[in-house]
Amino acid sequence: MKKRRKRRKYYNWVEEITKGNTDRFYHSTDFDIWREKVLERDRYECQFFAGKWDDGIHKPYTIKPVLANTAHHKKSIKERPDLALDVDNGVALSFEAHEIIEDRKRFRYKKKKKLVTKERW
Repeated sequence: MKKRRKRRKYYNWVEEITKGNTDRFYHSTDFDIWREKVLERDRYECQFFAGKWDDGIHKPYTIKPVLANTAHHKKSIKERPDLALDVDNGVALSFEAHEIIEDRKRFRYKKKKKLVTKERW
């Protein structure tokens, strides 16, 4: 379990997220508590690779048990800031599944081309 930060003053998160202060939300104690509740509800199992949840676009390549370490908002907090701390709006995912769903996987893990040169011994 993650070591929790000290409780900071209360923020109106709907208003803060609407202003564009999403970093403040993601670094808050309220987000840590929400994340722990989502992971505990799903028993720290990645719902994407278990085949229990998909976003309608991406599908898992295999069904396998994977440990979840990330809580993902089903509906983005920028679209629906009122659901930012709703546990039913969260799903437990592994890091790899979260990268696939956020479409960041295709930009990562590209092999760099090596320069082909003659050895000079």
